[in-house]
Amino acid sequence: MNGVSVFTNKEFGDVSVISVDGKPYFDGIDVCKILGYKNKNDAINRHCKKDTIVFHDSVLVTGKKVNGDNIKKTIKRAFISEGNLYRLIIKSKNKEAEKFEKWVMDEVLPTIRKEGGYYHDHRFVEKLIRICNSQHRDIERLICDRKANEPYINIGKTVSSSDNAISIGGFAKVLKNIGVDIGRNRLFAWFRANGYIMKQGMENQPKQVYIDRGLFVTRQYSINTSDGIRISVTPYITGKGQVYFIDKIREEFCYGRFYKNV
Repeated sequence: MNGVSVFTNKEFGDVSVISVDGKPYFDGIDVCKILGYKNKNDAINRHCKKDTIVFHDSVLVTGKKVNGDNIKKTIKRAFISEGNLYRLIIKSKNKEAEKFEKWVMDEVLPTIRKEGGYYHDHRFVEKLIRICNSQHRDIERLICDRKANEPYINIGKTVSSSDNAISIGGFAKVLKNIGVDIGRNRLFAWFRANGYIMKQGMENQPKQVYIDRGLFVTRQYSINTSDGIRISVTPYITGKGQVYFIDKIREEFCYGRFYKNV
């Protein structure tokens, strides 16, 4: 489990994030506050899967001592997985939920996947200098010349993996939850029309180039038939692929290009 990074947005404020096994976990209370949940702990308990919630020590300033020093208290904060983040977004009645989702998907997650961390501005880097004495020299050089010191930004691991891959039908349900009611069959048609999966031969199998890019994985299953054992290959969309395709499909669907393509 890595240290806490802070995502900053002028409209939504701050969201704390930690990395667990290379995957981002978001501060559940921060997320619920942004999404307008009144009872934040109840929202986490009702909408989030328990096996993808972790608890992380956070320091809370509760007051001031006589000498002016801060009074600090260490508390356990619930951090939720990317999947749980989407569950809270989907269930939220806040009209800003879609904006928040767009910020996370368009800016935050791509930055994490590319750089392993999120640096909103120099004030955030300066804060890291104060709390990370062991990395003080590296971060100070980063402030002086960030472009010349990009390796120091890459302190994390990629968060996308095949572990959270879902089927085409499952992805169709995800799209429906965010307002794009495509259905499994039309989704397959969209993938074929846009060249992501094969039209002939091994029909409905992802093209190798998109497997190599980490957008798809395939899984083989053995099926007993009257003619013997048949091998069935099923395509799945990775976490990286889900983020990639959600924006593309939603944009085409919303602007009326979907039906033309399929």
